[in-house]
Amino acid sequence: MKQHAPESLYRQILRLTYPNILSNITVPLLMISDIAMAGRMAGGESIAAVTVGAAVTSFVVGQWSLLRMGTTGFTAQARGAGDVAALGRGLASGSLIALVVGLILALASPLYVAPVASLFEQEGGALSLAAEDYLGYAFLGLPAALLLYVFNGWLVGMQQMKLVMSVSIASNVLNITYSYLLAFPLGLGVGGLALGTVLAQYSALVLLALGGWRREREVLRRLRLSDAWHPETILRYFHVGKHLMLRTLLLQSVMLSFVYIGGRMGSVTLAANGLLMQLFSLFSYFMDGLAYAAEALVGEAVGARDKRRLGEVIPAVVRLGAGVALYFALLYALIPEPLLALLTDKADVLARAAEERLWIAVVPLASFLAFLGDGIMVGATRSIDMSRAVLVGLVGYVLLYAATASWLGADALWLAFVSYLALRSGWVLRAARRLYA
Repeated sequence: MKQHAPESLYRQILRLTYPNILSNITVPLLMISDIAMAGRMAGGESIAAVTVGAAVTSFVVGQWSLLRMGTTGFTAQARGAGDVAALGRGLASGSLIALVVGLILALASPLYVAPVASLFEQEGGALSLAAEDYLGYAFLGLPAALLLYVFNGWLVGMQQMKLVMSVSIASNVLNITYSYLLAFPLGLGVGGLALGTVLAQYSALVLLALGGWRREREVLRRLRLSDAWHPETILRYFHVGKHLMLRTLLLQSVMLSFVYIGGRMGSVTLAANGLLMQLFSLFSYFMDGLAYAAEALVGEAVGARDKRRLGEVIPAVVRLGAGVALYFALLYALIPEPLLALLTDKADVLARAAEERLWIAVVPLASFLAFLGDGIMVGATRSIDMSRAVLVGLVGYVLLYAATASWLGADALWLAFVSYLALRSGWVLRAARRLYA
């Protein structure tokens, strides 16, 4: 029996992973489609505007990713402990936080959209105006985006990966359709791309609610309105969440500074970096599929207080992740040109991206443990280790870029980014081992 246990575990991990990969793969494809549509608009600043707009939107929404991570960890642990009441309270309290914060951010967006977009202004102001147009529409979807964090997190914790997959694929197909119709036939340009995303977010919210009721009716029918205001659960969100917010703030600061510094090097470099980052996104969503499986399995083991199970799940996830990272590293090293050519027909942007092609091949190897470590720590609700890992990476990123920018130019930015990922990976690997040692 003992020799078959690892194979059974791998099958379980893959059973939870493949729906996440299939759904996650549509997310970078969605951004790729936005970049591809922007790349064929009349204005040369369209790709850069979408890159800036998506980065800023991710920064604002990403600060509240604690809602997804916290919900998944709490739900998986409550499931492992067999605590049905806690399952409902986590969903209800998380939804209340998401709705209140989302509405505040959306209503206040006119106060900060223009100033933020102006930070990226170049000569002539065309880029900042296009980015402002994108953000003005994108922030209408903030309540839905935050509620989706909670709904998806709860369903992942309940190991309902196939439902998450189905809704994600459907909503992203709708997103592409809406975006194309709004951007081209209706002539809204980059603003249409953002509005298409907003409409798809609200569509996904409805589909997840209906699907969740169908799959988990026995739990959801016990929900009461009073479950939403449960101070202990809300405080637990913010106790774990304070570290997740710090982690996300630091992480998004790295990503936003990457875009900002690239923009200071010119719109061509900014656009080229945007193309290469789509390849990073493609890889990251594969790794997130494994990380989501780790969240559910680690959280369940922590809830059941089963340290032996943790010692099986964590090494197995890491081994699978290493194989995926090696595959992507070879793919990006050998044949990046056809992938990049799908995104734009602008020769100067493609030529600039080709100059940095080897960096994107190194990224999977440097980063896969960072993604998997985050999943493990989410399941264990060890948010403090996640924030410390990103802080260590950020310090390395800043110091290395400052030391090399004057003589490496654009390569210094990529070198600093790779070092940031590698430092994060090393820190979370050490923290993950402590869970079962």
